Amino acid sequence: MNAIYYIGLDIHKKTISYCIKKVDRTLVRQGTVCAERKALHQWQFELPGSWCGAMEATIFTGWVYDFFKPYAVDLKVAHPAMLKAITAGNTSAHY
Repeated sequence: MNAIYYIGLDIHKKTISYCIKKVDRTLVRQGTVCAERKALHQWQFELPGSWCGAMEATIFTGWVYDFFKPYAVDLKVAHPAMLKAITAGNTSAHY
C-alpha cells in the first residue's frame, strides 16, 4: 500500500510555502514554490505520492484550492487559528 503524505500550504500572493510530512510527522520536504499555475503544475508532479493537504483561508486561497483539488486525496481550507491549533501538538491530527 502506498503511503499518504500530508502537506501544509501557506498561501501568499507570489509564493506558496509548503511542508510535507508522513503520518508519523517525519518531515519529508519543505520549501517554497512560485504561486503560478505552471510552477504548481510542475511541483505537484514532483510530490512523493498521494497526499492530503490543508491551507489557511486567505484572499489567494480560492484559485490554489481549485487547482490542487483534482490531485489531492483530500484538501481542506481552514481558519488560520484552527490550523494553528491542529499543528500545536494534537496527536490525533495529521496536518
